[in-house]
Amino acid sequence: MAMGLTAACTGLRGTAPVPTEPASQASSETNVDLSAADLALEQGSLEKAETAYREAIAANPTLAEAYFGLGNVLMRKGQLVEAEQAYLSAIRFDPNLGAAHSNLGVVYYQQEELDKAAGAFSAALKAEPSDAATTYLLAAVRLQQDNLVDAERLLIQARDLDPYLPEVYYGLGVLYRLKGQRDDAIAAFRKYLDIGPGQDPAGMDYARNELRSLGVMP
Repeated sequence: MAMGLTAACTGLRGTAPVPTEPASQASSETNVDLSAADLALEQGSLEKAETAYREAIAANPTLAEAYFGLGNVLMRKGQLVEAEQAYLSAIRFDPNLGAAHSNLGVVYYQQEELDKAAGAFSAALKAEPSDAATTYLLAAVRLQQDNLVDAERLLIQARDLDPYLPEVYYGLGVLYRLKGQRDDAIAAFRKYLDIGPGQDPAGMDYARNELRSLGVMP
């Protein structure tokens, strides 16, 4: 496992284990309204959100967005097996729902199933090729797998897609540290710390410690 990577790769497109919730809208083929469920999830009312998503599924058992929202609730509750099934249902009814593939990848990552995580992130990128956060997550898995060539390519791609995504610079710092590129590692960790706020606190602590070990002050 690449050193320190877990601190910056625990989340769905950001901080974890809370997935990023894209705007969920009911299909035009149904009258089911998910706005109340989405709002409850956004406000942290997990039980209320879960009930609302399950009611939406009962009203329309093929509504991918409802399964996706339910998966997000279950992830927040730490029910990984149930979240996995919800995301798989969302994908079954909408194979192009990139966020469901990405969040499924984080479920697999949390379960330490790196090959499955990589497959899910790759599927997400087929649906949404310009998603910088998912590109970073796939890079993070490649780092965990010690595939430094693919990891570097993906990290640079993620950086080009979104130069303001802090996790990218964390990943680059870890990568360059592993490759023995001291100056590049220092620059990347400094950028990670400077570009915030909002980074994972554990990642920030790791970056500061790495800079100290490299002989510089954070």
